[in-house]
Amino acid sequence: MIWFAAGTGWGTLPLRANERLTMRILRAIIGTVVVAGAAAAGLHLSDRLLAAPDPQVQARAVPEAVPVETVPVMTARFTDSVRAVGTARARRAVEVTAEASGRIMRIAFTPGAEVAQGDLLLALDDRAEQADLMAAEATLAETQAAFARQEQLNRSGSASDAAFQTARAALLRAEAERDRAQLALEDRRVTAPFDGVTGLTDLVEGQLLDSATPITTLDDLSAIEVDFAVSETLLPRLAVGQAVQLRSAAWPGRVFPAQIARIDTRVDPATRSIALRAQMDNADRALTGGMFLQAELVLDERQAPAVPETALTVDGDRHLVLIALDGKAQHAEIEVGQQIDGLVEVLAGLGAGTPIIVSNLHRVSPGTAISATPRTQSASAEAGG
Repeated sequence: MIWFAAGTGWGTLPLRANERLTMRILRAIIGTVVVAGAAAAGLHLSDRLLAAPDPQVQARAVPEAVPVETVPVMTARFTDSVRAVGTARARRAVEVTAEASGRIMRIAFTPGAEVAQGDLLLALDDRAEQADLMAAEATLAETQAAFARQEQLNRSGSASDAAFQTARAALLRAEAERDRAQLALEDRRVTAPFDGVTGLTDLVEGQLLDSATPITTLDDLSAIEVDFAVSETLLPRLAVGQAVQLRSAAWPGRVFPAQIARIDTRVDPATRSIALRAQMDNADRALTGGMFLQAELVLDERQAPAVPETALTVDGDRHLVLIALDGKAQHAEIEVGQQIDGLVEVLAGLGAGTPIIVSNLHRVSPGTAISATPRTQSASAEAGG
């Protein structure tokens, strides 16, 4: 029993109430100890965690090398050129007409077909001319016989020289008449003046033909000539034999090689340009007269270092590429020239063979650690194309 003062005397509490009070005190003490221990353990664990190194920080401390592909500075062919427009024409082209008028008896050619020099194209009615030739030949035969008699008499002294000369003159006139009749007969036949391709015709057999009426056209398409003009300032750089590249909208992607065949002797005072004539072989008849062509005159050709266009970056007026050097990426400033087929000419700043980074460029900057692998030739060709 527990004694206590209450008012003027001591009393006692029941045992069960005292036990409950004691248990509460013990629970409070134990709770306080547990909280204090947990706090101490938390502080100790926090200290250890804070003192331990961060795995991500350790991973960032040793950066991984970025895999890249490289290509060496290569050598490519570059040209200085000037472009102009011109019109194609056959090397030889004529409008065929007849020397005489008459009725068409035969049209011997097929429009668009190739003919050889001397082939018959058209024949006119020649019956009158044949009769004239026969008469001329008969007259010639008579004068030949008369001349032969006079020549024999002149040798024997039985005829005068005057009679002999008269007979000789008659023979010459008869020969001339025969030749004239022969020529008139030949004029009734129209033949090809050279090898070529015939054009269209509107004539029909039996039609009356005037000598001024065109029969057809004839073009020698074995070679094509193209006339164009360039500025007079290029005159010192022009020469016969210079290469010209021709292009036609009719043949997309195809380049026709030609050469300068003629250079005009005068500059046009109105345009200050000089006319040029290029010539090219046309064995496959791909081009024909009258076609519009683009002409590119090659003024100079050279071999120069080059880098892929995709590897080039521009910073203001600076042109930069990333190169692989001692396991790291480094910037190299270059001076650029012409651009052709995905390659950029390098005028200065790089030597032949320097490895140029061409892949993973978005992950690479100057100083980045890299793992460089040379790009295969096929991959380089695809990138360049």
